[in-house]
Amino acid sequence: MVSLLCGCKPRPKSSAVTVRTLRNLNSLYGSEMDRRILDFQGSNPRLKSGQPIVIQSDTGDYKDMLGKQTSASDDLDLIILDSPDDVAAHPALAIELPHAANVCAGLKACPANIPAIIPPQITGDHREAAQAFVDFLQKAPSS
Repeated sequence: MVSLLCGCKPRPKSSAVTVRTLRNLNSLYGSEMDRRILDFQGSNPRLKSGQPIVIQSDTGDYKDMLGKQTSASDDLDLIILDSPDDVAAHPALAIELPHAANVCAGLKACPANIPAIIPPQITGDHREAAQAFVDFLQKAPSS
């Protein structure tokens, strides 16, 4: 009697990497950003490892949430400002402003510069996922 062992195992579903994003839901370009998030999610974004990427916008008072950011905060993977002026009272964000990407190209109704900051303490899969979203936002939407 021969027993066959099947080496086929169902692959576990890879868990999604959620990019926790702080943005002003009431900004001039808020609804356009909503559309861009839907466009990004609709493109089935994945990390190099194959894990899906999900964008989550934190809700709450934008200015209050900005004020809670420190150089050690790791509760947000991406901060999308209304303008560079938003960092004036926030030293931890001001330090990162020179490294911010301008995501205005991806939005129709935006000012000249919309900085997107991935805090330096964000690493690994979360950083890769946040960077993929920022790269997407830097490209003009395909009508």
